[in-house]
Amino acid sequence: MPTQAYFAEERRKTAQWAQDLLEGDVVILDFETTGFKDSEIVQIGAINTQGETLMETLVKPLGKIPRGASQVHGIVDSMVVDAPGFRDLYVDMSVLFAGKKIIAFNSDFEEGIIKSECKRHKLPLMRPREWACAMKSYARFYGTWNPKHNSFKWQSLTNACVQQKITVANAHSALGDCLMTLELMKVMAAG
Repeated sequence: MPTQAYFAEERRKTAQWAQDLLEGDVVILDFETTGFKDSEIVQIGAINTQGETLMETLVKPLGKIPRGASQVHGIVDSMVVDAPGFRDLYVDMSVLFAGKKIIAFNSDFEEGIIKSECKRHKLPLMRPREWACAMKSYARFYGTWNPKHNSFKWQSLTNACVQQKITVANAHSALGDCLMTLELMKVMAAG
């Protein structure tokens, strides 16, 4: 188990990380998808650090939306019938992300989804400058140790918001999750 000094230093570093990101040219991003492995995007939300919407859209996947995924985010096949597909949104997304730092609550997942979608549609990878993970950073900030993994314990976005007394609103909608991630980043930046 790490020392209290270690926990305090990790929290301080995380606060500085969040401050630096919130002052930069950043896109806060979230996807709702058809699941986990080999999944497709069904909703995109993107905001800036002022909370202004940069992109909000449903996305029509190539396949069907599984019932289990719909139970999480509430998006069903009939809702995306007339929505643009990933290929239709690719150029706008590429321009939006180009050279930017992308913050996502679970950036490994979001980055993996983008790579998978680009590969599926035989499109070049998008080129953000950097991916930043609010989930891993919040784990360091919150400071609960997971001895099994010898690292900080990850929290869900909803749990993190409850822990920091942030209103949980529109959870599992892409835009709602972006806005909650932004509020969580502000809490971390405040130290």
